[in-house]
Amino acid sequence: MRASTPYYWHWLRLLSLAIALSIAGIAYWPQWLWLEWLKLLLLYGPAWWCFGLLIPWVIGWRSVGLWQFLMLAPVLIICLKLLDFSWPSQNTKHPANLITLSANLGNMSDAESLARLLEQHNVSIALFQEAKPEKLKALPIKSWQKHCEAGLCIASKLPFEIEMAVSRNIFQGYGNFAQFYRISLADNSFLIANVHFETPRSALESVLKLGPNSAAMRILQQDRALQATIISEWAQAETLPFIIAGDFNMPVLSPIYQQYFSMLGNALSEKSQHVVKYTKFTRWHGIRIDHQLYRGALSPLSAEVLNLPGADHRPVLVRWSN
Repeated sequence: MRASTPYYWHWLRLLSLAIALSIAGIAYWPQWLWLEWLKLLLLYGPAWWCFGLLIPWVIGWRSVGLWQFLMLAPVLIICLKLLDFSWPSQNTKHPANLITLSANLGNMSDAESLARLLEQHNVSIALFQEAKPEKLKALPIKSWQKHCEAGLCIASKLPFEIEMAVSRNIFQGYGNFAQFYRISLADNSFLIANVHFETPRSALESVLKLGPNSAAMRILQQDRALQATIISEWAQAETLPFIIAGDFNMPVLSPIYQQYFSMLGNALSEKSQHVVKYTKFTRWHGIRIDHQLYRGALSPLSAEVLNLPGADHRPVLVRWSN
């Protein structure tokens, strides 16, 4: 019995490695129905389950040989990737000439806390989702240029022009899911897209209630992919530098994100000042589903997630140089 114990742990370690490697390629899984559900649960559920993959090394440490110890490295790396942990970026002394903040305000009612954030961090442009005009009117930013339309708002120290908006009507929803602006900065111009993608919440809740609705989930995922297609095609057609900021409702490992946005820079992924970058918290876990993406002459110097009491999501703040 004792002689077989090392082999038992050996096979468990191989199984853990295989599971970790399959998770690393989650964006390329076949679109089989049961795998679609599994992807949603893995991407939006608590990621700390991956610590269970380390059990064969921790409990069976006496039987760990060199090669089995080396097998632990990719499991750890993939686990940290799934948890969205990363080493903080070094601060740069290069001065920022643009500071952007994006936040899903949700049910936030404390305009004073938001105003303090804008002032404390010397924000140039603030982009809000699930926002109402009265929330902006309550902010002490009289000299700022402001615009609100169908749930998406902008407040800017810099002059801007409204380019266009894309409504949720085509998805049988309410409001806009994207609003585009042309911003003037010194002698140059750049574009900003304020986005709020559909949430997979209804599909996830149907699983928790033990009544998964596969047809509704498929339609929801198709709508989310179509929204990503619209934004991605806009990005590919643009020649000016741009920032796409807001509530994407998808983590970086999401197949939709990987297909449509992985070719763009992600300020939080590249220049985060924190190990943990979660922008949305539930009772069980945190997840990063808010991003500021970019392409062109704009370059992020630093990025961080702030705390805003009462807001549905935590704001993302990025300092830029061009």
